[in-house]
Amino acid sequence: MSDILFELGCEELPPKSLDTLAESLLTGVLQGLKDKNIACNATASQWFTSPRRLAFILREVADKQPDRKTVRRGPAVNVAFTDDGQPTPAALGFARSVGKTVDELEREKTAKGEWLAATLEEPGAPTAQLLPGIIQQAIKKLPIPKPMRWGGHDFSFIRPVHWVVLMADDTVIEGEFFGLKADNHSRGHRFHAPEPFAVTSVNDWVEQLRQRQVQVNPQTRRDNIQQQVQALAAQHKGHALIDDDLLNEVNNIVEWPVAMLGHFDAEFLQVPAEALISSMQSHQKYFPVTDTKGRLQPHFIAIANIESRDPKQVIAGFERVIRPRLADARFFWEQDKKIPLQQHAEKLQSMVFEQSLGTLADKTRRVQNLVESLARANDLDTTAAVRAAELAKADLVTDMVGEFPELQGTMGRYYAREQGEQDTVAAAIGEQYKPAFSGDAIPVTALGQVLSLADRIDTLAGIFAVGKKPTGNKDPFALRRAALGAIRILQEGQLQADVFQLLDSAQTQLHGLDFDKPATNAQLREFIAQRLKHHSLEQGFDYDVVDAVLARLNGDMRDFQQRLQAVTQFKAMPQSRTLATANKRIGNILRKADLTNIAAVDPEQFIAREETALFQALQALQSDYKSATEKHDYAQALALLTRLAEPLDAFFEHVMVNAEDPAVRANRLALLQQLQHIFNEVADIALLETSS
Repeated sequence: MSDILFELGCEELPPKSLDTLAESLLTGVLQGLKDKNIACNATASQWFTSPRRLAFILREVADKQPDRKTVRRGPAVNVAFTDDGQPTPAALGFARSVGKTVDELEREKTAKGEWLAATLEEPGAPTAQLLPGIIQQAIKKLPIPKPMRWGGHDFSFIRPVHWVVLMADDTVIEGEFFGLKADNHSRGHRFHAPEPFAVTSVNDWVEQLRQRQVQVNPQTRRDNIQQQVQALAAQHKGHALIDDDLLNEVNNIVEWPVAMLGHFDAEFLQVPAEALISSMQSHQKYFPVTDTKGRLQPHFIAIANIESRDPKQVIAGFERVIRPRLADARFFWEQDKKIPLQQHAEKLQSMVFEQSLGTLADKTRRVQNLVESLARANDLDTTAAVRAAELAKADLVTDMVGEFPELQGTMGRYYAREQGEQDTVAAAIGEQYKPAFSGDAIPVTALGQVLSLADRIDTLAGIFAVGKKPTGNKDPFALRRAALGAIRILQEGQLQADVFQLLDSAQTQLHGLDFDKPATNAQLREFIAQRLKHHSLEQGFDYDVVDAVLARLNGDMRDFQQRLQAVTQFKAMPQSRTLATANKRIGNILRKADLTNIAAVDPEQFIAREETALFQALQALQSDYKSATEKHDYAQALALLTRLAEPLDAFFEHVMVNAEDPAVRANRLALLQQLQHIFNEVADIALLETSS
């Protein structure tokens, strides 16, 4: 068993794809080892990165493939020997081909006869001989969208390659990659330790690099950056805003991180904080600093890739490049404010939303109509709601959002306040894109919920109508996110609305668009159901519970959530298994009976006391059951059904439903119809798992 190191030294690698490349490389090599039947401790193996290297260490790799035995079949015995038992040329030739004498050959009996055979031992190939080819195949499969060539070489890679290390413990494995022979010479930090050095062993490599100012373990480097940034901010009585994506990107552009605190003119704080933060994060890869109350301070933390003897000069460089960026943000802010949002909104006439659905101005008008009806139905200020919808997309044509698209909605809120719009209108504009990602909060204000919901509903209805629903991983209009956002707003927010009625209303506004409405509605219903199922499973509800409630899906998303919780409680009751099994049996009986109408039950037709007892138990709870369901107290409704467990057991044990007398049979089927109706009103409990 050996530990194996592979290091590919390159020009600076793209930071956003570095982790994916390293992980894919290790995954490909592990799969290659598996395909070659070479043992390896995959769990303990690890990938490493820095801006100038992709690397991995394989742990406990077998030195060779296992030997294997193969059986080679020769000629049939009846043609291998003459009548007097002498070997024929066929037998002699086969024996020579396997390196044996005829006497050493075996005989293999099959259903088709007896054959000469030879068992051959095939020694396993050394890992050192196979590994370079395995690595080369893994490199070829890396997700590199735009490989580049360098020099006069025919090969290509994501960046030019300058050195290759390939070792087993303390020994070099021969191999060639990108025209370079693998050896044990790595390189340290580009400025602190640029000269090649000899790696003494696989297990010394990480420490040898650390001594040369390279932290090659990406998690260690990431933790180091985070700790330095937090500590430096705390020293100045502040709090650093550490965005995960930014932290990952910064982690992949430095080998030896050194945090430094810089400053900018306080006058820039007159610009909305979000704009300054976006400028610092997106353009300069700096970490903004706030005070203990979350107010942005005129400081930032940058990560240098060097331990400078003159840190003040490095900080001055960071400060020098941030000033024009912040000045741009201030310029955009001042210029955008000069133009009323209403005037910005008029430019939406020239921005296409979708070719068949028109411009963003067309979409705005549709959303206004939806918002008005939603606000009215929920006793909200319809004038404010319509105004918010009218101005919602206006900031898309501003200079600030053109530079920082992630500020859409946010800048609209600021501009609306600056120009005297109602606070509720401005707040709704700022909340219209929430929830923007998984785990994001829904809008806080009622008008924000109305606007966000209406926008999503219009998008879903329109894009499905033009036949562009998501396929596979392709979802260019983010319809999955739109559907989940609509579901969450209706489940967690203040609004009362039916999602399917909203989609139907949105479709009526698609004037001049020719589409198959029934088919589109069916697709939308299935799409919403799938998003609802996925969301419910993520919340921790059981598969069978979700399926049972989905079988009775209506457009009330809050009601759906209440049913999930009630069925979860019901499933935990011991009687639920009896009732679920009974409901399955009832369903099978009624399907075979092929009844079209629900008939009334005639107690005079009962013969067995068990059917009378079941009918009386059903009658006794119906009033309370109806009251509970009308109040959406589904837990109480399902708890009432448990009273039917014992009489149902007795009924199926002693009563033959398909009696010979047609009147008795019809009456018993009518009783089962009533039971099925009440069982399935909250959920299809027949879908609940009944195994213990």
